[in-house]
Amino acid sequence: MKFRRVFFLTTLVLSIATAQPDSLHEIKRQIEILTQEIERLKLGEVESDVSLSPSRGLGAAAAKVYSLKKTGVSIAGYGEIVYQNYSTKLDNGTASSKTDQIDFLRNIVYVGFRYNDWLLFNSEVEFEHASTGKGGEVSVEFGYVELMFNQHFNIRAGMVLVPLGITNEKHEPSLFLPTLRPETERMIIPSTWRANGFGAYGDISPSLHYRMYLIEGLRADKFSDSDGIRGGRQSGAQAIAEDFALAGKIEYDGFSGTTLGASFYRGNSGQGKTDSLGTITAATTILSAHIEYAWQGLEARALYALTTVDQAGRVSKLAGKVVGSEMNGYYVSVGYDIIPHIVPGSEHALIPFLFYEKCNTHATVPSGFTKNREYDRTVVAAGFSYKPHPNVALKFDYRNNINEANTGNDQWNVAVNYLF
Repeated sequence: MKFRRVFFLTTLVLSIATAQPDSLHEIKRQIEILTQEIERLKLGEVESDVSLSPSRGLGAAAAKVYSLKKTGVSIAGYGEIVYQNYSTKLDNGTASSKTDQIDFLRNIVYVGFRYNDWLLFNSEVEFEHASTGKGGEVSVEFGYVELMFNQHFNIRAGMVLVPLGITNEKHEPSLFLPTLRPETERMIIPSTWRANGFGAYGDISPSLHYRMYLIEGLRADKFSDSDGIRGGRQSGAQAIAEDFALAGKIEYDGFSGTTLGASFYRGNSGQGKTDSLGTITAATTILSAHIEYAWQGLEARALYALTTVDQAGRVSKLAGKVVGSEMNGYYVSVGYDIIPHIVPGSEHALIPFLFYEKCNTHATVPSGFTKNREYDRTVVAAGFSYKPHPNVALKFDYRNNINEANTGNDQWNVAVNYLF
């Protein structure tokens, strides 16, 4: 392959050197071809002209490496900047303590390398909050080696995204309508959730797809009352490995424009911790079902998730907070692109949307503990997403944040999202 390229370049250079200067345009065209070919050789075949679409259980940019036709490097990414403006008063009329904020929330770089037609490496590195000197951080969101055998069975090993719900695997912001990720997929399914482990994925049939991983378990001593199991993620960083877990997802897309999915997680979360009664197992189960629908200008999502924690009373004493024995949530998001009715044929999109969500990390608490009504939350939001390009979104929404303690704090948000 490299010999052929060298031969091509040599021939091209000689052709330019001996060409008659009667066609400056042709000479410039050949020089541009030569320059592009040299760049490909220098970068190890960095692929930049592949289409961006979700694939193999990953978001659009995250799956870019799979579009490489030859050995080489793939580079992609996304980012989001969010402005949040809070009401000065809570729903009960008291003053809000929250201040308005604008944040370069995250900038993501995907780097992949394809070794051959059956072996590749894929990774995601996240830069959060713009500066490590001002509270930001840099994290590996995933990084795995993949052995691609056939469409039915492939192996991933390393740090993987836990295959639960919608957002955890497809968390690129231009893929969802609101400015912020759903609370249900932050607390009940703690996105973005990654873990060290290995497993398999593939197609059971052309329309039925699966993913199944054995991964590090959660840490029950880091569970909380307000954020549920979110603090228990170990994120592959010197993770305690006394307990492992099994996680999997199955999705069906045999109906035009529709994806139906179900996912689960099951594993102990005690990680060797003990109390006066002995070893704490804290078996944690997460179940989720979702649907995604897209037809012409209409796009919709709906998801339900349930998390249960065994021995929640012992876990609450271990964590020092009232950890729910059952947590649940659901949301529905619906939007419609009106641009085709205004400017037919335009690649722009203007998508007004509605969003409704209920999330409760204290749906059930262990005996002897008291529910906190603030953690029974409802979000009603409306806004729009304007896309001057399919991979760039400018968003606005107003969120009515409600809870059963009547201390909700409403807000409106503006976001800039990009994907490449």
